Amino acid sequence: MVSRRRNLGFACRRRATAAETIAIPLGMASSKPWAVPETRIVQAAAVAFGGGFLPLDAVYEILLRLPAKLLCRLRVVCRLWRSLLSDLQFAAAHAARHPGPLVIAGYDQNAGDGTLVNIMDMSGQIVKQVRRIDGSDKVMSMDLDLVCVKNVDSGRYRFLNPATGAVYHLPSFFADEHMCLSFNLVGDPKYILGQVPGTGEYKVLRIFYHLSRVLHCQLFEICTLNSGSNSRWRRKEAPGETVAFCKFTRLVIDEIVYLICSGLHRFITCHDQVFEKDMIITFNLETEAWGPRIRGPPISFLNDAAQMFHNFGLPKTKQLSLANLHGSLAVVHGPAPYMDFWILMDIDKGQWVKQYSMQFEQYGHLKYVHPLLVLGDGRIVVHQEDTGFLQIYDPRTNSFTNSVELNHYSAVNMYTGNLLSLDK
Repeated sequence: MVSRRRNLGFACRRRATAAETIAIPLGMASSKPWAVPETRIVQAAAVAFGGGFLPLDAVYEILLRLPAKLLCRLRVVCRLWRSLLSDLQFAAAHAARHPGPLVIAGYDQNAGDGTLVNIMDMSGQIVKQVRRIDGSDKVMSMDLDLVCVKNVDSGRYRFLNPATGAVYHLPSFFADEHMCLSFNLVGDPKYILGQVPGTGEYKVLRIFYHLSRVLHCQLFEICTLNSGSNSRWRRKEAPGETVAFCKFTRLVIDEIVYLICSGLHRFITCHDQVFEKDMIITFNLETEAWGPRIRGPPISFLNDAAQMFHNFGLPKTKQLSLANLHGSLAVVHGPAPYMDFWILMDIDKGQWVKQYSMQFEQYGHLKYVHPLLVLGDGRIVVHQEDTGFLQIYDPRTNSFTNSVELNHYSAVNMYTGNLLSLDK
């Protein structure tokens, strides 16, 4: 097998020069939308199959059946194969043929045995691995097709594309208006990544606390990512109310950022109180302006909530978080005594529907339950922190099945990128 692979590579190199000048006519025109010239595709196919010719459609179908991990390896055979397997239309067709889902998980600093990020299928098999460059790198989050990495030693942040290797370094300085405030910051900033559908631009909204005399205030900045060094933070006015810094209280769907108000979050999670106020603040990444507030779902507690929590052994502090389910905004709340998933049906009317209610055998201390994906059969991929596994919840049987082991990862999400993409 080794000698055959070497011969294949030699044959590709030997015939590549002739391929630039000799045009081999096609027996039949293919209907497949290829950006690579068809004569070169046929020649590459002829080399790969011992000099004989296969119809272009046959080569296309054979390659579409192969997993992305193997196709990435085949790119190094020769330039013809690289052009063939890097074509944008082929990458899109392959993604449609292999819809996943795929899980992306990242490691904390000095963990992972030299690995920074793994992309896996739902059985836990690794299909893509990104090696660690610096032992002090820590994966903070994964959104869209990018990974947010913090270098703990330098304090610098960057976004990494695990498929292409492209790196976007975040500016190390502050917006001009905030330069004089940079010495009184409290804690780490929060970075929220989104993509503008119309332009494809990545934008990052940054939120950090500033200590002003005896008060804490939040500062907001935004920047547009690019592969160069000319990105700059731009100051944005605060929305008038502080936003929650807890886990899963920030979310982007399309170009809209959703943020939970800090005050309501505290009352609901710590004091079992609900107020008729707007719960969610919105920010438009395209216009870079604050949008309308959204009234939250009709969360309620039983009359004797404290006694109920004691009887059920429920944690005193509750969860109130945001999730993206099927492209819709969802609010996760509980246990009270169930974990309820509310889906926003009409943003203008503030209409919510309780789509799911999960019941657990035991709760103990509060561990976040975060839904990641609704599968085609209605089951839900859930990350429940205290289990060490990604789980699949079946609402028909109220049962959980362990899927991917997550014990040593610092962040996990569903991967939405394309592993065959070379577009930087």
